[in-house]
Amino acid sequence: MCQHFSYSVSTVLPRDRVWELFADIENWPKFSDVYDTLKWSGSPWTPGSALLGSIHYPHPLPFRYVLEICEPGSLLTYVAHSTAAGFATHRTVRFDELHGRTWMQVDSYIVGEPGFAIAGGGYGFLKLLTERWFQGFARFCDKHADPRQSFAVYPQVHGHIENSVADDTIAMGRG
Repeated sequence: MCQHFSYSVSTVLPRDRVWELFADIENWPKFSDVYDTLKWSGSPWTPGSALLGSIHYPHPLPFRYVLEICEPGSLLTYVAHSTAAGFATHRTVRFDELHGRTWMQVDSYIVGEPGFAIAGGGYGFLKLLTERWFQGFARFCDKHADPRQSFAVYPQVHGHIENSVADDTIAMGRG
C-alpha cells in the first residue's frame, strides 16, 4: 500500500530568495534540529546527485536523498531512503508565488513500514519531519525578509492514504 502526504507552508520572502536560502544546506541546521552532517555526493542540486546525512527527529536515521529533477526556485523531486528505515519516499517540492507570499508545497508518497516503533508508521514519521522542518524553514525565511513585510507562517496539512499497490516502485506525480 502506498500512503500520500501533502503539506503547504508560506513565507513573505520572494521565491528567488527562498530558493537561495533553501539551496544552501549549511543553513538547514540553523533553523531546525532535524538534520545533521549534511554533504553532497555529486554536484549540488544536479539530477543524479545525492544529499547524505543524518535525521535526528522524529527518529535518528542515516539518509540519502537522490535528486531526480531540480528546477531552482520552482521544482524539486527526489527519492528519500535509508537502509535503517524500512520505508522509502518520493517527494516533490514546489515553490510558488501567490498573493505576495512564497508557498512551498510538499507532496510525498511513502512505501514500506518503519523498522522501528513510531505512531502512524511511515506516514507519521514523514508528517512529523515535514511539518517541523518546513515550518522552521518558513520562519527562517521570514527573519530574512524586509521588516515591513507581514510575518506569519500559514501551514496547510493535507494527508491521505492512497489505496494503491506499489510493487517495487514508488508512485510518481501529484495525488
